[in-house]
Amino acid sequence: MSSCPPAQPTGPSATSASLAHLRMADVMVRNPICATPGMTVRQLATIFAERKISGAPVVGPDGRLVGVVSRTDLFRRVTADAKGSASSFLFDLLNDNVPPEQQPMPESLLTIGDFMAEQVITATEDEPVGIVARRIAQAHVHRVVVIDRERKPIGVATALDFLKMFPIG
Repeated sequence: MSSCPPAQPTGPSATSASLAHLRMADVMVRNPICATPGMTVRQLATIFAERKISGAPVVGPDGRLVGVVSRTDLFRRVTADAKGSASSFLFDLLNDNVPPEQQPMPESLLTIGDFMAEQVITATEDEPVGIVARRIAQAHVHRVVVIDRERKPIGVATALDFLKMFPIG
């Protein structure tokens, strides 16, 4: 990720002018970790935990974008079947110490393709940050996948990445 432009102590119009030149290439995190539709919930949860990420593009066998999945999607899906279950349901589902026959839902029955979002907000790396930020705000999502001409993910930017671009002070 590129560094933020230096803070400029003058008024709001200077802030707007200093941010106007930014493109998605300036704010995106390059080489995103991608999931596949056939991944299990446990595999996805492990990737999120190990990589300290909260979402990922989902790619098909050809590496092209087919969806996006987030920690919120994961939580909503695994708890959808938990009505009346103990709050430990999610942890039992993802815990390697719980034998498969005692798991609330067999892991192999639930894959990322079952609950990923297929409608993805995308951008190209040369698009202006302001236009893309407006697009994700209007769509009420927190992440945009930056793709190349072949629809292969080359970066990801979250709402927090956009906020980091504003000068402090």
